[in-house]
Amino acid sequence: MKETPYWWEAAPQEAQATIELPAQADVAIIGAGYTGLSAALTLARAGRQVLVLESEAPGWGASTRSGGMIGHGHRLSYSGLIAKYGSAKAQSLIREGMASLDFVKTLIDAEGLDADLQRTGRVRGAWTDADYLTMGREAEALKRDFGLDVDVLSQSDVRREVTTQFYKGGLIFHSHGAVHPAKFHRALLHKAHEAGAQVAAFTRVNSLAPDGQAFQIATSRGTLRARDVLIATNGYTFGLSSALARRLIPFPSFIIATQEIGTELVQQLIPNGRMIVETREKHLYYRPSPDGKRIVLGGRAALHPIPLRNAAQRLRRELVTLFPALANVAISHCWTGRIAMTKSDLPAIGRHEGIHYVFGCNGSGVALMPYLGHRAALKILGKPEGATAFDDVPAPSLPFYNGRPWFLPLFTLAYRAKDWWRGD
Repeated sequence: MKETPYWWEAAPQEAQATIELPAQADVAIIGAGYTGLSAALTLARAGRQVLVLESEAPGWGASTRSGGMIGHGHRLSYSGLIAKYGSAKAQSLIREGMASLDFVKTLIDAEGLDADLQRTGRVRGAWTDADYLTMGREAEALKRDFGLDVDVLSQSDVRREVTTQFYKGGLIFHSHGAVHPAKFHRALLHKAHEAGAQVAAFTRVNSLAPDGQAFQIATSRGTLRARDVLIATNGYTFGLSSALARRLIPFPSFIIATQEIGTELVQQLIPNGRMIVETREKHLYYRPSPDGKRIVLGGRAALHPIPLRNAAQRLRRELVTLFPALANVAISHCWTGRIAMTKSDLPAIGRHEGIHYVFGCNGSGVALMPYLGHRAALKILGKPEGATAFDDVPAPSLPFYNGRPWFLPLFTLAYRAKDWWRGD
């Protein structure tokens, strides 16, 4: 079993030529994931001198480690948003999410990105009867208020989408889909280069300090000055900015890929090639690989770092429970990456002490983060189009927390207990 992302087989981490750091730049972007590269592309095309600083290879972090699913949503449901923020604000937040999905699909199409974009739709399976009833009300509200293309699935309908016995029903979001996350990242990287952005790989930022109307940036390879700075490190922010790190919790997400089992068996298990998610606290999500020969499954093997072999065993058990036909199938890859959760359960975009930031994908970053990187770039350019519905959502720091999540093992126990109590 390889302990690296399956996605890297088709889009390996590129050996980056070592560039000479410029003495200054108009904009320094810290983090060469989806957020940073999308921002770099927008800024470079606007004529700004852009330098992207990355402590590892570009895309080494969560951008090339995700499940690759794209959707309109946030961690909070529409009803949850209404309860927390009121109807008007909830509607603007949902529309922002819908805009992020449209943005990514349009970006891939308009730029001709080799990203294996799949407009498959996504099914959400209800694990309990109560979940199914809640889903029905949610779908009705989303159709009524946004015209969202979502349908309620009966138990027999769901079994025509995914051949497992466990779901009581579900929803299908027809506009959702998937990308190959590493190919998407590689294509964004190439576009940023073509636009004139410089990317300095293996260049760790050690400190940031105000310097008149600009910032002094000390890196592992030297010091430079930039007029504007965007921090786009998401779940990898600890050690860079304590003020921002205290506002997010980096959780590990674990994913496995099966060995090749052939398109026929994959189609038997997921007949229409949909993306599948479910309502359990284990937060399992799974999909066919882009070539249709494997199943890729992710979820909460734990909410704290554990050995990948242990994570693979736990996720494999979940996979075989869902699909007993895979009892003798080996796991070819298991990997992990960090997602960033916020107290609000919504992404954060803004400015702190003059430094721009975007963080808090909350597990839904493949569409949201490129979109918010673009919007952050528009803010830096002084464009009113940079405004988002997330701008006034507070991103408070957590008490008694320095950015290092010592309490995650306790979260693991709490979520397992909740699933056990629900009979999951």
